[in-house]
Amino acid sequence: MVSSSGTKLLLASGSPRRAEILSESGFDLKIIPASVDEDAILTQGSDLVSAVRALALAKASYVAGSNVGEFVLGADTIVVFENEVFGKPESSEQACEMLNRLSGRQHKVVTGVAIVNPVGQSHTKFVSTSVVFRNLEDDEISKYVSSDLSLDKAGGYGIQDSSFAPVASYDECYLNVVGLPMCATSDLLEKSGFEIGESLACTGHSVPRVFHDMESL
Repeated sequence: MVSSSGTKLLLASGSPRRAEILSESGFDLKIIPASVDEDAILTQGSDLVSAVRALALAKASYVAGSNVGEFVLGADTIVVFENEVFGKPESSEQACEMLNRLSGRQHKVVTGVAIVNPVGQSHTKFVSTSVVFRNLEDDEISKYVSSDLSLDKAGGYGIQDSSFAPVASYDECYLNVVGLPMCATSDLLEKSGFEIGESLACTGHSVPRVFHDMESL
């Protein structure tokens, strides 16, 4: 998926996974991480979906404010377990705690996506995916966390981290769990007037949804 006019897309995020997803889809990217108070925005209300959309828009608006006339994409992903938000763990101990609580259980991954177009118009959307973890052993949690792969990810894990592979199954969009649902992103870009040279089917819906034998959970 590429812009038919060669338009650059500004990514208001320092996430290497979002950058990789967009680059592999053919976008010409400029990465400008936004500086916003994520915790303050997420705790403004009890509606987590509205909060994560607001956070994505805050990121996009922050970068758009100093880059007038550009298309800016903002996104944020949270893990929700028993009505509690799991963001990025602040320490190895917190990462271990998160993973122990998620072990063998179901949780939701919610990503808010926002676009601010060159004339300042904004559009937002969210995608929610239910994820089931396999039962995790204490030693494999410790090994994974000690690798530092968990510390920059919501919930302390990456579904794409094949050496750990914590996910037994999921519904809806795989790329949403990675950090950027292209199904929502491509829709928002088109609504915002971003010229798309070729159509894109979200590859996140073509990935196998069961990774482990559920009877072993």
